[in-house]
Amino acid sequence: MNSLQVCCGEFIRMILFLLNFVFWAAGGAILGIGIYVKVSIEKLPDANISEDTLNSAALFLITLGCIVFVVGLLGCCGSLTQNRCMLLLYFSLVTIIFLVEIILAITLYVKKDAVEDTFKKEFEDCMSQYNVAKNESQVCKETIDTFQTVLKCCGSDGPNSWEKFMDTLPDSCCAPNDSGCSSESAFSNGCFDTISDFVNSNTQYIGFGVLGIAVIQLLGMLFACYLRSFVLKRTTYDEPHTM
Repeated sequence: MNSLQVCCGEFIRMILFLLNFVFWAAGGAILGIGIYVKVSIEKLPDANISEDTLNSAALFLITLGCIVFVVGLLGCCGSLTQNRCMLLLYFSLVTIIFLVEIILAITLYVKKDAVEDTFKKEFEDCMSQYNVAKNESQVCKETIDTFQTVLKCCGSDGPNSWEKFMDTLPDSCCAPNDSGCSSESAFSNGCFDTISDFVNSNTQYIGFGVLGIAVIQLLGMLFACYLRSFVLKRTTYDEPHTM
């Protein structure tokens, strides 16, 4: 193995380490935020977000943080120790995540209309149970109040969409300082249209974000594959291990 190959191998090793160190640190930060939200739910009364929504968000952040943390840690350790098993495991995990993301993206693109219809139907089902005194309905009430308060929207298609479910509008359809919520003071936009407009107006940025993540994952896979091959060749040539 010549000096150029050794130099390239060491360079790739350091790039892979730095790349995964960032992911490891980010995973730790996400995990920490998720745990903080989980243990502080009762201490966040002014968040204007339901406890169920906060709990779900916390669990999502904890799960995401664990995955990113473990993958980043494997990449860091694999690049530092140049352990072929760690590099292979890292490559396999990133490949699986990458394939799942591709399948999910294709499914959402192909079934975009079905996803939108399902979301709207589920939202209206929750609207119909807004004032029903059941535990499941309480979850629906908190979810709708969260959507309407955070997004500043009212109903699925506007204030009029509440007419077939309730005689009056929920307080979350209006600004918090309004004494009584009426159709005149309520948010004019529907939640479904608000979410659709947000997604459509930010499609370019979402696309760039997804593309950036995909490129980073591909680079991670290529670097791990190259480094594993480099370590295997060096072992074959019986060259000393360097750090």
